[in-house]
Amino acid sequence: MLADVAIPEIRQVPVPGGRLEDNYGEKIRIGLIALCDDVAVDRDFARMIPDDRVALITSRILLEQPNSERTFLAMADRIPDTVRLLCPSLRLDSVVFGCTSATSFIGEARVTELVLSARQGVNVTNPGTGAITALTELNAKRVSVITPYTAANTENVVRMLAKGGIQSVQVSCFGFDTDMGIGSVPRDAYVEVARNTNHQDAEAIFVSCTATKALDAIDEIEAATGLPCVTSNQAAFWHALRMAGWNEPIAGFGRLMRNCW
Repeated sequence: MLADVAIPEIRQVPVPGGRLEDNYGEKIRIGLIALCDDVAVDRDFARMIPDDRVALITSRILLEQPNSERTFLAMADRIPDTVRLLCPSLRLDSVVFGCTSATSFIGEARVTELVLSARQGVNVTNPGTGAITALTELNAKRVSVITPYTAANTENVVRMLAKGGIQSVQVSCFGFDTDMGIGSVPRDAYVEVARNTNHQDAEAIFVSCTATKALDAIDEIEAATGLPCVTSNQAAFWHALRMAGWNEPIAGFGRLMRNCW
């Protein structure tokens, strides 16, 4: 019990003018399933929100470290309960499962099925589906891929792209297998690799993984290479917005966010 204190009279007063309004996200609300150790994905989504007409609701999901096929697959059964924590009393328009590699192992269709089992009627996407859709929209069927992953995890993402009709013509990876390690790679590292790589006949650059610092490097990569640059977080956010009906350009995050609505 709290100590006894003298409490003044408490008055309940009406809202001035009697006017109430919707919660944030009156136009679009996006639910994000973020990995427990990924500090980049919700930060990046928040940076891309154009104004208060769009709201972001985040729920965390456990991913054991280090990252591997076993730990990614183990997340699948946790997805429905994580979705149920996304403001169940409020309207949601899109739900993003925020892991590119896990999507490549669990499967895009299965991720969608698991989300919809807990929240029917929402649009569902993930960084893999978002990237494939974005690259297709940019008319980029051949891409240069940069990842922070190990070669094994990178290989599976390349397979997912191929299944979606996107050919990887050049692939580079940094070799990390934890989200904390991935998050330690500076943004400039992505710029330098993109600038110094022979992209052959690639039509775009794809930087995979939601835990990277690559979002803020997109415009610099595009300027240095002359190619459109798509990242996991940018593509997933763009796809979630577009599926929910957004059609206004958003500056500062590459050609995709400026032009592809």
